[in-house]
This record gives sequence, C-alpha cells and structure tokens, in this order.
Amino acid sequence: MAFSKYSLFVLFFFAGLLIHFNAGAQAIDAPDANFSKATNYLTTIDNDSVYVFCINPDDAPNGSLRASSVTGYNATFTWEVYDTLSADFVPYTGNISEDTLQSSIWGLPDGLYRVTVDDGSTTLKEQAWVINNWVKVTKTEIPDTLSTCDGFQIYGDYEMKDLNYYDPYSNDRIPFRNPEKNDYVSFKWYKENDWVYSQLNPYVTPAIPSDNLIDFTLEVIDEFGCTAEQTVQYDSKVTDAIFEDPSPMEGEAVLEVTFTNSSINWDSTIWFFYRDDTAIKQEIEQRKEDGNDDPVDSIDFILYDESPIHEYERTGDYRIKLVTVKVNPTTGNCYDTMYMAPGEFIKVDTSLVEAPNFFTPNGDGVNDVFVVRTQSLKSMTIKIYNRWGGLVHSWKYDNIRSKDYTYEHSVWDGSVNGGAMASPGVYFYAVQAIGRDDKPRHEEGFIHLFRSR
Repeated sequence: MAFSKYSLFVLFFFAGLLIHFNAGAQAIDAPDANFSKATNYLTTIDNDSVYVFCINPDDAPNGSLRASSVTGYNATFTWEVYDTLSADFVPYTGNISEDTLQSSIWGLPDGLYRVTVDDGSTTLKEQAWVINNWVKVTKTEIPDTLSTCDGFQIYGDYEMKDLNYYDPYSNDRIPFRNPEKNDYVSFKWYKENDWVYSQLNPYVTPAIPSDNLIDFTLEVIDEFGCTAEQTVQYDSKVTDAIFEDPSPMEGEAVLEVTFTNSSINWDSTIWFFYRDDTAIKQEIEQRKEDGNDDPVDSIDFILYDESPIHEYERTGDYRIKLVTVKVNPTTGNCYDTMYMAPGEFIKVDTSLVEAPNFFTPNGDGVNDVFVVRTQSLKSMTIKIYNRWGGLVHSWKYDNIRSKDYTYEHSVWDGSVNGGAMASPGVYFYAVQAIGRDDKPRHEEGFIHLFRSR
C-alpha cells in the first residue's frame, strides 16, 4: 500500500533511540530517527514499515506516528488500529493532534496502525507497525572471592523484551525478534569512560591497583540498537609500589636522605636498604676465590616507616627497594616491589682533605681565613706552627657530621691561639684525619700569611 502524494512518518517523542526498518520502497520515514536501515527480519509482515522504539522496562508504551501531506493540499486524516479480538481495524481513539496538513498519534502500544488521507479528490491508505522494545541489564558483579592478586572476574547478565506481532491475515501471534538474537546482541564494558572489553563475562588480568573504587559499566545493545547499562565498582585488591627519587641522591657523609612513598593502595610498607655496592661485589669475589657458593646477604637493614629518613654515615654506593603490602583476608595478601633503576645509586662521597697554600687575614672579606677543605670525614686534627716551631693554632674533633661543622670550628683567622695577630710570613700546617670510608687522610705543608691590602 504505497502513497504517491502523502507520507506516513514516525515521531520520536522521548529521549531514547528510534530505529526505522523499511522492508521495501515505502512512502514512510522517521524524520527524528538517529538510526535507520532496511532489515531482512520482517519478510513475513508484507511490505509494511516497522518502527522500533527503545524505551525503559518500566516506561509506558511510547510509539509515535505522523502522517503528512507532501503536496501542500489540506487533508482529512483518519487513524485506525488493528484489533486482535475482532481481527479487523477499529478506530483509534487515543492521543491525536492534527491540522489540515498533518496528523500525529503518540503513546502507542505495539500494533499495526493505519491512516486514511482524504484531500477531497483522492483517498489513500497507509499502514505501519509500532514495536516498543527494551533491554535491561539484570546483573553486574565482581565477586570478592574471585578478586585476587592476579586478576578479577566480572559477571554480567541481561533481559530483553519478548517481541511479538499479530498477523492481520491469520491473526496468529508471531515472534518478532530474530531467532538468532544472541548473535546480534553486543556487549561493551567501560572502565570509567574507556571501552575495554566486549565479552559479557570478562576476566581482567593483571589486576588493577587503585586507591579509589573503579567503575565498570556494562552496556548491552540488542539487534535493534536499543541499549541498557549498569555499573559495578571494583575494590582493588592489589598494590603498586612506587617511591620518588631519594633526596638528595648524592653528597658527603653524614648524608641525610629522605625516601618518599608514593605507592598505590597499600596497607604497610617494607623498605630494604642494601649494603655498599662495592663491598657486596668484593665479598662475592672473595667467596668465589674461597670456593664458597653461599649467597651473599646484600641487605644491611630494614625499615617499616611510610617515608623514612636515613643518615648514611659511610662512604659508598647504596641502593634500596620498597615492598608494599595490601591485606586481603578473603584471597590472601598481595605484594609489589619497586627497585632503584639499574646503575642508579645513592652516592656518598669519599673522604677528602685539601689545604690552601696562602691566605690574607686583612679584613677585606676575601680569603680572610685559613680553611681546610674536607669531605666525608669522621675525625680530624689540625696543627699550625710558626717558623720557630711554636704552635699558633690547633683544632681536634672526633665526630664530624658535615663539612659545615668543620668549616665553622676549624678555621684559623691568623691569630696566635686566639690572641694577638700573627705576623705575616710562612707557617707550617699538619692535618691528620680519618674518613667515613675508614681511610686515613694526612696532609702537611706551608701556608703563606699576607696582610697587605
């Protein structure tokens, strides 16, 4: 039943998806549809157009049809609906709006609708099917017993409306969905807003560390493009051990280093501090020479603080590793480990003693004091003598913690034992020190004292 002057349209009056199936060359359209295609599902419904409206399971039927005059002539529109009890068309008495150029009906349940368009000279008839369709996600679940350190299982399930129509020729009730409907249903799992899986029940591996609950949303799309979705939250069972670069990464002993824990989803931390890398290698080589195959214990000590601070008192190259623990009473605790990058060390400087050969204590603010340059020392003694062997300055300390301390207390300002100013000339100095690497450091020589401006 095709029109040449008039068309029958479908209106989409609700916020959802309207799909138009055109089974042949019909004068029927769906101007508000965002998806339209021909289908081979409807060969038994003759050549009538079929429109599928996507609604929510609890919504009232919401199909809509519109007939419009395409010639600009005024027309009278008479609507009918197929009645399964009488097996005939009866007048439609539901929601109708019309003017002289078009007429619409809405809130339509499933069924076959017919319109008669009369412009005074020509009477034409057209009919179309309305199908209200829904999809419902009935389950999204991540069982706690199946969420382990390795991965987790996601389950989903769904229902679809049982779609049927009545053949107006036989009045038989006939299934409308494609008999292979499951082959046409698609699944999309979204992690937050990212599409990640296309299976209904995916197993996710590796597990995802997170301090916050993660939303996984299942979207089910049936063969007509109708959709439904539901969200489940993943409570992470795994941890990700992360620490920032230690600060500082190098310097003289005693070197105070701060370790910052930036791990994800942890309940406790274990920091492993390694011995000096050189000492470890030397012990390995010595054991090889001795024919000893026992492993070398490379761990010096362990700390359990969240972000510990440690003072390195000995010269060397040091590494660390961090182990984080996530407690899971159901499936067992999960662990993760982070090491320093290969070849990367916390470097504690070797010991050093260097003395200048002149200074000018004239009060001009430049080179006014005799300062022994030091680094990573444990103890140091300084003695300065005049040309006759008289001691004019001395300093001794057995627990040096930094070169700043040494500078503050060991300098010679050019006075004789803190009293009168020494005469310009040549003096002899002797420095004896023990480094934080346990190496003795000795230096002696002559220092020139100038006072001229």
